[in-house]
Amino acid sequence: MAKLKSNLPMIIFFTVLYVAAYQLQVSVIYPLELRLGWEITHKASIFFVPAGVMLLAFYFLRLWFIPVAVIGRTILYMQFWGGDTFLESLSASVFVALIYPLLLRVFENAGWYVFGTEDDPRFTVTGIVIFQITVTLAVAFFQTGKLVLLDRLQDAEAFQYTVHLMVGDVLGAVGVMYLFYVLFKYGPVRLGPIR
Repeated sequence: MAKLKSNLPMIIFFTVLYVAAYQLQVSVIYPLELRLGWEITHKASIFFVPAGVMLLAFYFLRLWFIPVAVIGRTILYMQFWGGDTFLESLSASVFVALIYPLLLRVFENAGWYVFGTEDDPRFTVTGIVIFQITVTLAVAFFQTGKLVLLDRLQDAEAFQYTVHLMVGDVLGAVGVMYLFYVLFKYGPVRLGPIR
């Protein structure tokens, strides 16, 4: 219970930040992409900021990130992404919430500490990119497969949808993590080891 109390402010912060990042996405980035004439699908952006917020939440919270993913994504699935039922929205959110720690464990078992260690929490851009590509591939296959099976996405659009998800999530995650890195490397606040 003490761990929950200590992590609750960050859980709330990242959940609100995730939902707010999507509002930024809808009100600023999507319209900008449409004006530039980029080929985007209705639900996939070339630079998806919420993916970066999700990755940043996972960096800070590890397993305590699960409520952020479940609550934040369920809210967005229900309101914006066409989740017809609460159960459908919740199942997609739970998949996302569990794939991050599962893939991190796979990477660590292979001896690759994508986010550093407790004593040295530095991450590398290469590690972040490869980790996010792996996460996004899993989510994209799950999401695309679900949409095709539910007849909400045509087979001919599935590849384009998956590619847009890949590009948007990876660029969004790398962009947010890079801004985080610059802020804490050159800004007024320095991060020490996360314990």
